[in-house]
Amino acid sequence: MIEIPGQKPFTPPIAPKEAKPVEKESTDKSAQKPASQPKGPIPQGIGRGPELDAQAIATRLAVLATEAKEKELKFEDIIDRAIAETGMTNAQGAMEEVNRRIQQEIEEEIDKIKENKDLMEEAESWQEFAETLSRMNKEQVESFMGLLQETIKGRSFE
Repeated sequence: MIEIPGQKPFTPPIAPKEAKPVEKESTDKSAQKPASQPKGPIPQGIGRGPELDAQAIATRLAVLATEAKEKELKFEDIIDRAIAETGMTNAQGAMEEVNRRIQQEIEEEIDKIKENKDLMEEAESWQEFAETLSRMNKEQVESFMGLLQETIKGRSFE
């Protein structure tokens, strides 16, 4: 389309909203529907006024307060248990002592795991050695056994 200077762009006419005629009260009350009720569920966050948003915020704050209270009770239970286990009256000292004990238990478990890892590596080495021996023929095994016997005789076990 070619634009000519000074020419206004075409805008379609906008029709005013059609007003529905107001019906007079009918004698049948069941036919009447309140105008304030929505026809379907209202999606959250769309078309809500500030009073509904404030209500949603208040509800969320109440839920968060309840969760915080439950967590606080759980923390108090932990402190009570720490005091009972250590026999200390100072909550902070009891928590530090329990923490130290748990850390020591963790280190012991790590040491066990490391020992098991060393044993597993040694077992794998022995398995590889057994596989190597099984691949040898009779003369190679006899030669290897002779070498082992000479090495053992040559060592002094003092």
